[in-house]
Amino acid sequence: MRKLLFLISIFFLVGCGGGSGSSPGATVPVEPTLPDGTEKMIAGQTYQVSSGDQVVKTSEDAQIKVIHVDGETNSTIELVEGEANIVRSQ
Repeated sequence: MRKLLFLISIFFLVGCGGGSGSSPGATVPVEPTLPDGTEKMIAGQTYQVSSGDQVVKTSEDAQIKVIHVDGETNSTIELVEGEANIVRSQ
């Protein structure tokens, strides 16, 4: 009976990872929650923006391509490099 209990304990510890400590390399980064009306841009994707919308660079190396046609109220933007957010006018 003792051997059986010992075997079950070993299987339980092996199955659980053997400890409750966490290694620093195993942490998963948590994306911060953006305020309402704010959209995180993804590089290579195009976005439609209108008058009053703002583009906020969140990294120094952010580069944004803007395509605007005279007479139209909307423009197309694309994040080329870095990180940026669009804050939509409400």
